[in-house]
Amino acid sequence: MGCSLSGLNALYEAATGGGDVWINERRFRVLRQIGEGGFAFVYLVKEHDASSYAARDRHPSHVSDDGTYAMKKVLIQSREQLDLVKEEIRVSSLFNHPNLLPLLDHAIIAVKV
Repeated sequence: MGCSLSGLNALYEAATGGGDVWINERRFRVLRQIGEGGFAFVYLVKEHDASSYAARDRHPSHVSDDGTYAMKKVLIQSREQLDLVKEEIRVSSLFNHPNLLPLLDHAIIAVKV
């Protein structure tokens, strides 16, 4: 697994502000980075058409009033990291607690060399 330089540049530009990111059928604008650690980054994003998909398919407590959400981007460089991320996705979707951000959606995108 790896990324070409142009692929990394596109990801960097989209995720460092002003770029758009698609997660499945949903389009988000990256507003700014709000955290990082290990091999992951967290961004504040705003959904382009917040009224359509989110309101239709989500519990009201999981829909942002202003269309902003936290998006986590993980840079996966090995099969082991991919397995860990898949397990994190599985476990995160099990929780429903007011002190935890719900996992609303996920996408695993491969960027080939």
